[in-house]
Amino acid sequence: MARSADKVITRGRDAVLAPTPSAPLIVMAYQTPGLSGHIGPVPEDLEARRNSTGWVDLGSSVVHLTVEATVERAVILSKLDIRVESRCAPPRIDEVEPPPMAEPMSPEQLRTFHVDLSVDLSDQTPVPRPAHGVPDFPYTVSHLDPEHFFLRVTSGTPGDVTWRVGVHWLCNGQSGVVIADREGQPFRLVKTQNAH
Repeated sequence: MARSADKVITRGRDAVLAPTPSAPLIVMAYQTPGLSGHIGPVPEDLEARRNSTGWVDLGSSVVHLTVEATVERAVILSKLDIRVESRCAPPRIDEVEPPPMAEPMSPEQLRTFHVDLSVDLSDQTPVPRPAHGVPDFPYTVSHLDPEHFFLRVTSGTPGDVTWRVGVHWLCNGQSGVVIADREGQPFRLVKTQNAH
């Protein structure tokens, strides 16, 4: 599936994904910084430290998805799926950085879904589950009425997990999937053996 990034922000956490030629929607993905750990020595230079690719989210992560139709008619969003690409032992974390001050959630962020990346031998495919009071799929979007999804991603078992999010759509008798990630790179979450 072809994609391009129109915008990339600090640490590669933000990406705007262009739709494929046949996709009637665009997905904007943003991963909110949380408790972070650095893999390997931390650069001494402040700018290099801030932009180091060694930073990873520890224990939990938040992914924002804004979905907007690019056609005049409504587009049905049938589901989100989590596509785990790799699971391995957690790396050594050399330094931990506390999360920034939390901002209050705005009304458009109330479509909250929980994703558990824990290893479960009965089901290796994590499923986004709606928070209490949040309706499950399907949703409908248009070019005047986008939807904002707030994915709270956690893991109860130690590991280093990478994943992408598939946004499934239906429109005018056609269907497809738009993949949300970080400018072509998967999202990543590390759960260490300790309390992180």
